Amino acid sequence: MNCLDTSALIKRFVAERGSPLIQTIVTRRGPVATAKIAYAEVYTGLARKRREGRLSPRRYGRVCRQFELDWSAYVRVDLRDEILGLARDLLQRHPLRGFDAIHLASALSLKSALGEEVTFAAADERLLRAAEAERLRPLNVEKAER
Repeated sequence: MNCLDTSALIKRFVAERGSPLIQTIVTRRGPVATAKIAYAEVYTGLARKRREGRLSPRRYGRVCRQFELDWSAYVRVDLRDEILGLARDLLQRHPLRGFDAIHLASALSLKSALGEEVTFAAADERLLRAAEAERLRPLNVEKAER
């Protein structure tokens, strides 16, 4: 299972370093999972890129429609009390931001529920080091090859 944080997901919709790898993961490498908080985070990132002129209004509309289609196919990890408790514990062990801890906790919960290895894809080195320390398979989407 591939679990993507928001920094990885947004590369599906905006051309930047790592976008080709994310296209491959989403279209060819089986199920994609993410924390439900990614929904608002992706829209935050897309709206910011539109305001900055990196997405035209027309392109913004297209990528939002594509995101909605993709979202319905993702395995979405609910923000349950278990996830919050695990995020709290992760914050005590690793120097993470709050939402990063929720993404990591979601991936760990998924690994536990599925009983299989989970690849955790992100662009943040600190988050990826924490993922590796927690026995997930880290994937830096900005440095890995397709």
